[in-house]
Amino acid sequence: MLNPQVFELFDQPIPKVSVDKGINILYFADRTFGNFLLHSHDFIEVILVVEGNISISAEGIRYPVKCGEIVIIPPGLLHCTIIEEGTSCYKRFVVHIIPEYLAEIIRLHAIEESDFNFLMEPCTISCTKESQWRLRNVFYETYKAIERSDKYAPALMTCYSMELMITILDLYEHHDRSSERLQNPEVAAIIHFINQNFLDPDVDLSLITRQVNMSEGHLSRLFKEYAGTSIYNYVISKRLENSKKLIREGKSILEACFDSGFTDYTSYLKSFKKSCSCTPKQYQKSNHLALA
Repeated sequence: MLNPQVFELFDQPIPKVSVDKGINILYFADRTFGNFLLHSHDFIEVILVVEGNISISAEGIRYPVKCGEIVIIPPGLLHCTIIEEGTSCYKRFVVHIIPEYLAEIIRLHAIEESDFNFLMEPCTISCTKESQWRLRNVFYETYKAIERSDKYAPALMTCYSMELMITILDLYEHHDRSSERLQNPEVAAIIHFINQNFLDPDVDLSLITRQVNMSEGHLSRLFKEYAGTSIYNYVISKRLENSKKLIREGKSILEACFDSGFTDYTSYLKSFKKSCSCTPKQYQKSNHLALA
């Protein structure tokens, strides 16, 4: 990750900006690519790609996203980013929207709830140059407003958050949506099998590959091409996501571990910290749950 992060258009540093309660904007510029981990989040993610070509892999389906396009990732979707060949730098603006914030906007401004349904499924939007500049200008104005410390700053931020949401809605309604997606029947079959059986501790690579008439080596390469990760990592990610859900529901950490298909707490803890950048106990606290 480049440090400091730079607001490319105006050459000013830009941190994570809290536009309003429940909505944030960020800017990233990657020139070296490690592993983009398979993950999900509780918020809606909207990404405007300003340099580079990528794919978003979700549930074994690849959604190509070209420079200048917008991709929408709904909450709860297990996904990862794949950098396409020939991309030397991946720059993007990112908007995080908490679903409860979206519900509040709908309530306050009497907007039809169905108007924002597009934010709840994977979607790629093609934008004209003018539309890209329009959206980026909202980011810039928001960034400048956050620097204000006068009494009008909160009202300004509320206005810009609404402008940002309406701009995204307007771009969706007036631009083409890409229907391009890359799928493979064998990978789809494996994904379906894992989704149905990942809670079983006995599910492993050899058991999974027996579901299709294909060698482990070839299937592993094919799976990574479409899913963006290994079969093993996909299984672990499904188990981690389930354990997080159980923790949010109030189960103890040990219950969440073993009820999600893990057989060893030490390996669960290591995988959890790598995926979430925190321990299960810290995650539990952040969700205001009673400690086990």
